[in-house]
Amino acid sequence: MTSQVLNDGTKDSVLDRKQLKIYTDKYMMYASPNITDSFANFGIGKYEIDNGKVIEYRFYTAEEGEKMDTFKLDIEKTYNGYKQVINDITIQGKKYKLTETYESYSTDQKSPLDGAWRQVKNIYFPSNGDSSVNNNPLEYKAFQSGYFIWAITVKDSTNKKTSVFGYGPFQTINPDRIRETVANSTFVSGVVGRKYDVDIKFNGNDTYQQTLTFANGDKSTEVYQRLK
Repeated sequence: MTSQVLNDGTKDSVLDRKQLKIYTDKYMMYASPNITDSFANFGIGKYEIDNGKVIEYRFYTAEEGEKMDTFKLDIEKTYNGYKQVINDITIQGKKYKLTETYESYSTDQKSPLDGAWRQVKNIYFPSNGDSSVNNNPLEYKAFQSGYFIWAITVKDSTNKKTSVFGYGPFQTINPDRIRETVANSTFVSGVVGRKYDVDIKFNGNDTYQQTLTFANGDKSTEVYQRLK
């Protein structure tokens, strides 16, 4: 996204926000930092094209959690991307017109990972100590045309929900490994600009696990199921 403008009926407000949006064959996912901090503003849902409009059926957003919502987008193609307009969007109880402009960053890369996924299990292996298992993580991930987005919702020490994100390009090293380059993330000082080699293992077409080894020797294995 190169620009984001909110209009309240009287004036335009230009928002300073970097955002990536991915459309797979059936799903769309977007992620960006909040306006006031680096935590995640993200959403995921199905979409369809009808009469020149894109209709998004979002089923999860960082702001409202698991809530079904429908958005009709007016689309205008541009030389190197497109412009989308939502004429009636509610933000904190107030109606706005939202205009976003995007440049295309897709490549010709094809991958068996292309699509939208939800994490269903996480196993953390510290370099010294016992492993821990999370059987109910809340993370979504999308891959398409050489780019990825991941976004997670967790509870902090006060039991308040917080979301974090990361996105950027990826490349296939071999059938069992990809390399992700983090272009933007909640963890700005820690991961942005870094490249991570991720070991991949498929169990059929609709389940895969990824294992990431950190600099301190810790490992994280995450299991994902494809959204259909």
